[in-house]
Amino acid sequence: MFHVLIVDDNIKNIQLAATVLKEVGYKIIYANSGEQALQRLQEGEIHLILLDVMMPGMDGYETSIKIKSTEKIKDIPIIFLTANADEDSLLKGFSHGAVDYVTKPFNAMELKARVKTQLELYSVKQQLHETLNENIQLLQQYKEIIDTCTIVSKSDLQGRITYVNEAFEKISGYTKDELIGKQHNIVRHPEMSKEVFTEMWQTIQSKKIWKGVVKNLAKSGKTYIVDSYVMPIVNLQGNIIEYISARHDITEIYHLKEEMELTQREILAKLGEATERRSKETGAHVQRVSEYSYILAKAYGLSEKESTVLKRASPMHDIGKIAISDNILLKPGPLTQEEFEIMKTHATIGYEIFKDSRRSMLRAAATISHEHHERWDGTGYPRNLKGENIHIYGRISAIADVFDALSHDRCYKKAWSEDKVLELIQAEKAKQFDPTLVDIFFENIDDIRRIRDNF
Repeated sequence: MFHVLIVDDNIKNIQLAATVLKEVGYKIIYANSGEQALQRLQEGEIHLILLDVMMPGMDGYETSIKIKSTEKIKDIPIIFLTANADEDSLLKGFSHGAVDYVTKPFNAMELKARVKTQLELYSVKQQLHETLNENIQLLQQYKEIIDTCTIVSKSDLQGRITYVNEAFEKISGYTKDELIGKQHNIVRHPEMSKEVFTEMWQTIQSKKIWKGVVKNLAKSGKTYIVDSYVMPIVNLQGNIIEYISARHDITEIYHLKEEMELTQREILAKLGEATERRSKETGAHVQRVSEYSYILAKAYGLSEKESTVLKRASPMHDIGKIAISDNILLKPGPLTQEEFEIMKTHATIGYEIFKDSRRSMLRAAATISHEHHERWDGTGYPRNLKGENIHIYGRISAIADVFDALSHDRCYKKAWSEDKVLELIQAEKAKQFDPTLVDIFFENIDDIRRIRDNF
């Protein structure tokens, strides 16, 4: 129920207004002077004031000024009751805080309508005010939890730091005074590529969130790794006004991941070497094939990440030979057709070993093992894949493996001369080997030779 305070020195005016408004269901409180009105306002909750302008002592204007200067009651809407409806009187009333006016003698329907309108506006305003206060309180709590658990900074449109929290100070080793006004490159690690930050700026300037892993350098020279989110803050007009960055320290996780990858790589390399040693070959074969594959992959246009995965997985190309019996694997002469069919199974066996792994490196090893004996013309094994249906990892490993195998002694043959090896590779262009890769191979032959000679 809304509470309406009627202030008038004429008791009949109060009674008339009260009768009209009680019909609507409002609770009526009254006062017959400005001083008494201020007292009533302190005694209980009032939602709207009907205030007579012309009163002895403290008139309506002065009463309104005192109400508007009191924090607790300043937002209560005031409707002036006035017999003077001229423009100057109305302007004076609005300038003293009135939201509306009703002329005396008033019309009952007009009074109800104006009171109803102002009470509804006041109610909505109060609800918005409460919602705003609640949201401010929630945002403050969100800020506190984020500041507690996250490394936070803000920057202006030029990228200059405008705010950092304690977590940022702690991990970077810099104080707020040392950071405010500086660019974030104050903590940039020299190993971080400039392209990463170019991409970040392009993303956030297009009003999108950028996410990435960033390596930073603390004031002490210590490296730390963060999982970083950078978000543009946009106003109601759609303009970016600042940028906020939230980061989580993943240094320990990052190093643990690196250690796991190193372990995987070492295991793969050792398994490859073990396979070669069982074949009475030196482990340097898998090292050379690994290095050849990386050079060819980069020259072919694969990304650094893809090229590195290929390099690290390629030692597994013949892992399936662990299941081939010695009398076939170590036979010094040519294999019979039956023996060769058994030997060919090593490609599928290697695939079966790694195919169900969730690790990208091991899945790559499965692909390489499975497809490095496929041929460009479709006459290879085990699936007779043709052309680009053969994975690029298989096509690259094929030419790297053949070049090295022919260039070195094996239990069933002596090493070929380089000229003879290169002649065969050229002859098998578009037959056994991807023609594009053959061209790339010869374009990079000096690097290939260097690897061959160094291992």
